[in-house]
Amino acid sequence: MRLDPFPQLSEALGSSVSNPRVALFAIVMTKICLDRIYTYASVVNPEGALDASGNETLDILEYQHPWTGDAVYDYLTSYGAKGRVAYQSLLMYDCGFLLCRLVPLCLMVHWAFQSAPQWSRPGMFIPLAGTLVDLTENFLIWILLKTYPRRLFFLAQWTAWVIELKWAMFWAVVALVCVSGLVGIYYSFHTMLANSVLMEKDRNEKLRARRHVTDVLQRTGKTAASSSKSSDKKKQ
Repeated sequence: MRLDPFPQLSEALGSSVSNPRVALFAIVMTKICLDRIYTYASVVNPEGALDASGNETLDILEYQHPWTGDAVYDYLTSYGAKGRVAYQSLLMYDCGFLLCRLVPLCLMVHWAFQSAPQWSRPGMFIPLAGTLVDLTENFLIWILLKTYPRRLFFLAQWTAWVIELKWAMFWAVVALVCVSGLVGIYYSFHTMLANSVLMEKDRNEKLRARRHVTDVLQRTGKTAASSSKSSDKKKQ
């Protein structure tokens, strides 16, 4: 029994994201997309909430908890025409952010569990599922924005449910990242310990071999000296 329902996919994806160029490119693009998201978020909701340090937060629909379709449309209406147009651009960068963010997440899980038993590896299922839910949320919000002011309450209600599912998947990914960090540290420590034990054994074997060679040379030297003395006595 395995925790990972798609082990072959996880292995292939893990090998792909282990490429340093791919990982570096994804991290850089994640930062670029995130900066653009914050820029457009300030246009979507200029009166967004501030954090304890006075910095802007992503105070937009997808970071809230609208439980009904009416609540979803209340947010969209409050943004105004300019804000709704900016929101569509924000969603494009958010999709890029989600796809690029997936690379370091998969890389961390792959690194942490590569030395773990096969059955205990969670694979990439949770990060992939979380990203898929996030992309679905973006698609639903985009449809609501494109069809505004027409109100599709059934679709809006689905959007509200998907947003809540997105939050559940987000916390699942956070938990996986925390567990991966602990597992990675655990197996890294044990690998270092095992390597140190092997190095100690190897050093002891080399010392024993060196002593053996020294003993052989000493015995050979003594034998040669004895033979030389015997030859000298015979000549006399």
